[in-house]
Amino acid sequence: MKRDVRYPPGSWPMEMPAELAAAFCGEASVDAFLVKVRLGIYSAPASAPHCRDKWHRLKLETDIARRHNLQWSVLPVTEDAADLIA
Repeated sequence: MKRDVRYPPGSWPMEMPAELAAAFCGEASVDAFLVKVRLGIYSAPASAPHCRDKWHRLKLETDIARRHNLQWSVLPVTEDAADLIA
């Protein structure tokens, strides 16, 4: 059975079930996304008892950047305001 991806209105949530994660990654279907998760192209979801598996948006962004040979850090870059003062 094919499961279609869903696109959320507005911005992407920080954590996403498979349907949203597949859409975020631009995959044609949830099944195609899950195959790439099993192959290690995309990170595995976070799992917890009594919770649905969910993917973190920053991990998926890092996975996508890596596929394009881009440097990407999961942690945001912070600046020291003292460096900005002349």
